[in-house]
Amino acid sequence: MKVAITGANGFLGSYLVKECLKQKIEVHALVRANANKSLLPNDSTFSIHEIDYRSSLEDQFNHIKNDVGDIDYFIHNAGMTVSLVNEEYYQVNVGITTAITDALLATQFLKKKGRFVYTSSYAAQGPASVNKPVSHYGRSKLQAEKVIQEKMSDFLLVRPTAIYGAGDVAFLPLFKGAKMGVYPVTDSSQRMSMIHAEDLARMIVNDMQTAPGILHYNDGNTYLHQDFIRVFEELLNKRVRKFPLPKWLAKFSMGSSDIWHKIINKRPGITLEKFDEISQHWDLHTTDLRHSSVKPQISLKEGFEDALKYYQKNKLI
Repeated sequence: MKVAITGANGFLGSYLVKECLKQKIEVHALVRANANKSLLPNDSTFSIHEIDYRSSLEDQFNHIKNDVGDIDYFIHNAGMTVSLVNEEYYQVNVGITTAITDALLATQFLKKKGRFVYTSSYAAQGPASVNKPVSHYGRSKLQAEKVIQEKMSDFLLVRPTAIYGAGDVAFLPLFKGAKMGVYPVTDSSQRMSMIHAEDLARMIVNDMQTAPGILHYNDGNTYLHQDFIRVFEELLNKRVRKFPLPKWLAKFSMGSSDIWHKIINKRPGITLEKFDEISQHWDLHTTDLRHSSVKPQISLKEGFEDALKYYQKNKLI
């Protein structure tokens, strides 16, 4: 059994590689030239192929196919998650997805009975009770899903909630604040869901072999900010105080950050639009949407401890 994975060197991508190897699946990691590969396993049990999305994917897929043969699963995990330029979401998430599906069909790199797996997001569904995307990121992911549904005969669209774990940096600011004893909150009643990257990778790799269609991924729990604070206090063995932050002030800060990052031409970790999106209610696991039947195994405390050790080991905190 063979699988190709785009964005294999990224946070979730590296977990997908490890899970496939654990299940004895032959892995072909597709990464950009000069990409940081530090999260990938340091061994020779899988192949790495450099991909240039600005060049002909048909030629590149044909070249890889000539070397390794056709594949059973293609996991498209690469994508744009944060940008100050809205058009980039569509250029990357929709444009590259379209180019990949066209190239796969033209080359038959993916077997006729093979399955296309796409890492989408809860954002494509939208927050609880909204039922539509509320950001350009979410809308671009939904458009990419529609491309896949139109072009591919067999697919799994993966919609995870917030992903965390060792290797992630999105939650790093919360850990840094908690270490200083402060946890800023704009809405104490906000309902959230989470999924550890190791659980998510295991669930995806199992589901891709059995469950086509659209699946939503989470650990089955609803979290409040107080739950995060409690775990931080246990792990750090110190008092972490909730710091009420007016939403208008948080949005002003995010807006100012957007302007500054545009001036210095640098991509921020979070934008005002992303803040507006993630600050809503995301307990979609309580709805009647179709969810993975594979059970998660990692608790929030175990997952936060895993992330904390990574931050400490890499001197990020």
